[in-house]
Amino acid sequence: MQLQLIRHPQPVLDKRTCYGRSDIAVAPETLAQSVAQLLPQLQALPRDWPLVSSPLQRCATLAGALAKSLEKPGPRLDARLQEMDFGHWELRLWDDIPWAEVEGWNADLPGYAPGGGETLCAVAQRMWQAFTDLLAEPSKGVIVVCHAGSIRMLHACAAWRTEQGISTQPDEAAFADIALHAVALRSEIPYARPITLDVNVR
Repeated sequence: MQLQLIRHPQPVLDKRTCYGRSDIAVAPETLAQSVAQLLPQLQALPRDWPLVSSPLQRCATLAGALAKSLEKPGPRLDARLQEMDFGHWELRLWDDIPWAEVEGWNADLPGYAPGGGETLCAVAQRMWQAFTDLLAEPSKGVIVVCHAGSIRMLHACAAWRTEQGISTQPDEAAFADIALHAVALRSEIPYARPITLDVNVR
């Protein structure tokens, strides 16, 4: 099974701002440019590969435009693919978030809920559920439009599955391991570029 993971285009927002679950738009010209650069690579994929997307508009708008250009059914929206919820940190400048709260998260990355939102363990759990459903698709691949944090978490789910065996189901401690693995993936996730994730389903 191959997952083609695509991060949404750059949204209309200052990069110094904390945003996760907030529903941020993409400028029309940025969307058009993203579709144009993605189409040549996606047109080479088998036509039966479904298109699945986070419902947040920065993803769903791109996925809808790609579906139309590729003459596919509209994308299936999966709320589990959304970015992490940062609670009252959302849409605040990172520099305005109290340092004590940031340090609290650094001290317990898997279990601390930044801004009273989601813990990374909770994100790992819902992303694992989305991941297993993607692998259950009858096609040999899926195009997934989501977020940088979601892409890192899907890679972490795949790595844990490879290490532990395809029939093993994670427990609470395992979700903490998956979360920490995702945090350790420091490489930049580019906007609107496909990233291939190969997963052995047997």
